[in-house]
Amino acid sequence: PEPAAFARAEALWGDADFRVLAIGRLTYYKGHDALIRAAAELEPCRALIVGTGERRQRLETLIQSLGLAGCVRLPGFQPDADLNALLAGCDVLCLPSLDRAEAFGVVLLEAMRFGKPVIVSDIPGSGTGWVVRQVGHGLLVPPDDPAQLAAALRELHRNPARRQSLGAAGATALRERFGIGPVAAAVAGLYRQSLNQA
Repeated sequence: PEPAAFARAEALWGDADFRVLAIGRLTYYKGHDALIRAAAELEPCRALIVGTGERRQRLETLIQSLGLAGCVRLPGFQPDADLNALLAGCDVLCLPSLDRAEAFGVVLLEAMRFGKPVIVSDIPGSGTGWVVRQVGHGLLVPPDDPAQLAAALRELHRNPARRQSLGAAGATALRERFGIGPVAAAVAGLYRQSLNQA
């Protein structure tokens, strides 16, 4: 990341020992309520939920009611340079979505780019769990289960070596399977196969 963006990201992270990042619209299906409730069960950490949306005030109210103003922050919209810096500086990316409106989760690829482990809701019928199973770069938890989400976060907080190995698996998968080159080759192969069968 650019030095100025990195400095802004570090100001948001502060001196937190464990840095949890969530990126996405502040809307019903993103499951940010579960992440906030999970943060209440963790040792001191910093969780940043980046994005804008209609549920911002509701999330702010929940943060205040749980006494988490020093732990969970909603920094709003962040430009790409700052998002890159936040991804580079986090310990784990969390995608706590609730239903199939979260079909794939491009943010999972962004985490792979920076070699970051992920914790993802295993939504029936969604591609989010599929991605994690294919790549092996994170942990899966039931949707809308703050206790299980907190347990997964706690596991990665206490095990830096596991975080590193999961992140490395993601970086390898992006290079070898989910990058633009491998994906383009796979699509071209499907076209060739379809044309040969016609």
